[in-house]
Amino acid sequence: MTEQTPDQAVVHRRRSRISPVWLIPVAAILIGCWLVYQNFISRGPEITLLLDTAEGLQADRTPVKVRDVEVGHVKSVRLTNDYTGAIAVIQMKPDTADLLAPDSSFWVVKPRIGRQGISGLNTILSGAYIQLRPGSDGGPVHKFEALAHPPVTSTDEPGISVRLTSSSDEALNVGDPIIYQGQSVGTVETAEFSTEHDRMTYRLFIKAPYSEVVTDVTQFWLRSGVSLHVDAGGISIQTGSLQSLLTGGVTFGSPDDIEPAEPVEDDTTFKLYASRKAAREDRFERHIPYLVLLDDSIRGLKPGAPVLYRGIRIGTVRHAPHFTPNYEAPDNDFRIPVLIDIEPQRVMDWVDWSNQQWRDNMGLFFEHGLRASIQSANLLTGAMLISLHFTDTDEEYTAKRFDGYPVLPSTPGTITNIQQQISDLLTQLNKLELDQVSGDLRSTLADIDAVIRNLNTLLEAEDTRQLPGEFRAAMAALRQTLSSYRQGTPVYRDLSRMLQQFNNILTDLEPFVRTLKEQPNALIFGAEDKQDPTPRARP
Repeated sequence: MTEQTPDQAVVHRRRSRISPVWLIPVAAILIGCWLVYQNFISRGPEITLLLDTAEGLQADRTPVKVRDVEVGHVKSVRLTNDYTGAIAVIQMKPDTADLLAPDSSFWVVKPRIGRQGISGLNTILSGAYIQLRPGSDGGPVHKFEALAHPPVTSTDEPGISVRLTSSSDEALNVGDPIIYQGQSVGTVETAEFSTEHDRMTYRLFIKAPYSEVVTDVTQFWLRSGVSLHVDAGGISIQTGSLQSLLTGGVTFGSPDDIEPAEPVEDDTTFKLYASRKAAREDRFERHIPYLVLLDDSIRGLKPGAPVLYRGIRIGTVRHAPHFTPNYEAPDNDFRIPVLIDIEPQRVMDWVDWSNQQWRDNMGLFFEHGLRASIQSANLLTGAMLISLHFTDTDEEYTAKRFDGYPVLPSTPGTITNIQQQISDLLTQLNKLELDQVSGDLRSTLADIDAVIRNLNTLLEAEDTRQLPGEFRAAMAALRQTLSSYRQGTPVYRDLSRMLQQFNNILTDLEPFVRTLKEQPNALIFGAEDKQDPTPRARP
């Protein structure tokens, strides 16, 4: 056993302990992290909005609203990297992620004057704000592009959206009305130009219940306030409603001779036509081309002119004239080529032939004298058309093709025939001996002139001048003589007495005249005695 000496030191180790003072900063850190987490999860999503201009937007002041309920605010505003626009960072409130679908729309609400009227007047005092139209497809999206103009329809309104494509010069504008049977049934929502396809694409919204009449056979065409159309049928003027007079718009309908089909679904694409006539003409998809070689001038004959058979339209002029880059006149035939299309669908109610049957039967018609000619369609406008008719001709038909098309035989038009008749008349006039005729005519005129001079000399003679006075004197004497024979005058009484005596003499001569009539020789032998008649007894 070892004993400790007084000089040996005893060493005791001290245990290390954490001071309670450190608990305070640790607790503060934990509380801070919890507050940061709570702030993060309660702050809502943050999105960026691309705009053309940040007019009216202010950081931490401009709200974002849905149905006038604030769902967020603009956190900051800055320019894009290429300085072509502005970017607004928007802090949304919690539980708003469901509003941020890919088809959600943002636009700035501020005072505007447009086709739909005046809107946004309440922002004059309160300032502009950003309107959010919630989407319905897909999960949350954190980057959007603001609309330049507010949408013209709301997503909760029943109806359908369709697309129209157009390559014409006339265009629609956002907000233009859609007219159906005189009623405004929708609006043009968007208008975009595709440089790839070189055409305009419009998005239209048609309200229910009018959306049910839009089927797969429906056609859309531009509607102007006043439509003036001049064609072979004359001049037609159509006027629309006051709204269409001011804003134009688009209308639609189905062909009368096509049975109704089923309603279409959203985003169905249709073609936009320039007019109802253009829409009607586009329905004829079957075309049987023929080339017509004309002797006449084709001035006034335009593409789209009708081809008629006895007043019935059976086709359309496609090209007038039809010159190709490698054009060569067939057999030195320098007539003007015109390409026409026979359209069987125009007369399908008349005959039901296939295209080949049409070609075969047209060949038979050509053999029997069917010919084409150019005729006037409208004297006022000078428009021309192609007319098919049967003619009595001794020319034997021979099928020909030129430039890949069968040739339809032709005859000179009415105007050419008139010109030919005038030319023949002038030729006959040239054959007349006009010198001799003119000499005889001059001689006759000289004789007439001599007669006129003699007549003037006679009228200027003194005896001729006295004739009117002598004639007036004779008329006065005659009048005086006749006045003496008026009733009541002595001459009138003597004349009446003489006429009475003459009448008595005629009465006395009546038996003598009767005897001579019955017995002409009575003047020589005397009249025969006649016995008195014996009266008969009563039976």
